[in-house]
Amino acid sequence: LNGGYWSGAMCVCPNGFSGDRCQNRVPVVDCQNGGTWDGLKCQCTGLFYGPRCEEVMESVEIKPTVSASVEVSVTVTSQEYSNELQDRNSTEFRNFNETFTKQMAIIYAGIPEYEGVIIKNLSKGSIVVDYDVILKAQYTPGFDNTLDNIVSNLETKIKNATTVQVQDANNTCSALLCFNSTATRVQTNVTVVSDNLEEVCKKEAGEDFAKYVTLGLKDNKWYCVTPCSSGYSTSKNCSYGKCQLQRSGPRCLCLSTDTHWYSGENCDWGTQKSLVYGLVGAGVAVLLVILVILAVFSVHYRRDAQRQESRVSEMYRWGEEAGRASPGTFHNIGFEHNEEQENDISLDSVYSNFQPSLSHINPEGKIQIQRPQVAMTPL
Repeated sequence: LNGGYWSGAMCVCPNGFSGDRCQNRVPVVDCQNGGTWDGLKCQCTGLFYGPRCEEVMESVEIKPTVSASVEVSVTVTSQEYSNELQDRNSTEFRNFNETFTKQMAIIYAGIPEYEGVIIKNLSKGSIVVDYDVILKAQYTPGFDNTLDNIVSNLETKIKNATTVQVQDANNTCSALLCFNSTATRVQTNVTVVSDNLEEVCKKEAGEDFAKYVTLGLKDNKWYCVTPCSSGYSTSKNCSYGKCQLQRSGPRCLCLSTDTHWYSGENCDWGTQKSLVYGLVGAGVAVLLVILVILAVFSVHYRRDAQRQESRVSEMYRWGEEAGRASPGTFHNIGFEHNEEQENDISLDSVYSNFQPSLSHINPEGKIQIQRPQVAMTPL
């Protein structure tokens, strides 16, 4: 259902569906960085991993291959040359090519790098066959020496075969093909074609990360590496952190231990936790001391104000009990109210109602009054 198909063992569902018949709708999974949905999970390309291929591996080993071709010439004596052999679409050429390919596979058996042969030319002289032996090997440092050994082994095998596989006295051949034992030639010039490993790595990384991926050699093996790969000259040094490759480039994610916090571009700046805790504790202690001092002064000030207010109240109360006026005040003995002259108040009556209380004034004290200054102005 829903676009799924039977693989022979189970239903392979498209992205967004699941179940034994793809009948259940599920959230669509967005496979990132070139990943593809296989019906169960995201299949990630070389440098990526994770449920959605969102994480970048530190390094990926690549096994570069090198193709080489060796030119060889042999003379087949068990068959006769015909002009039809020049036409590669003819039945004669196809039959001869099939027989020759089988014979070469038998001769070169035991050479792991052997991939096959390509006939380049057929000419008269029984049948003179010029062909290329195709070799494919994994590229490693010192591959040139390895290739020399392969070519030497190949030359030995073809010369031994052409020496042994010859026609008998009755011109019969017991093998697929028989050869002229003296006409075999192996060219020492070898054509080598190798992959561009740098381009292979960039292709594996994808467009977003290609500029951060380079080629690295470690333990005689080639790796696609990023600045977050450890052990290479291009590795980013995150002293106390972990390197993570993001689309914006490599970034150090700093660690936090039981004793330190680390920061900085390379996580090389450490802050001791005990020092920070000590400074914070000292600051809190100083603040508490200041608050205590302010509280003590506030309480002391309030007590002084209350005592002063209490003294003043006592003085007023004592004065009232003794019938004396309060210090520094005038004692009002009241108005003489005359009912007959209700609306008339004489000055004598007013002045007689106020009697100053000067008992607390020192009669011997001198009062100094500043002499006024006279300023003259022109008319």
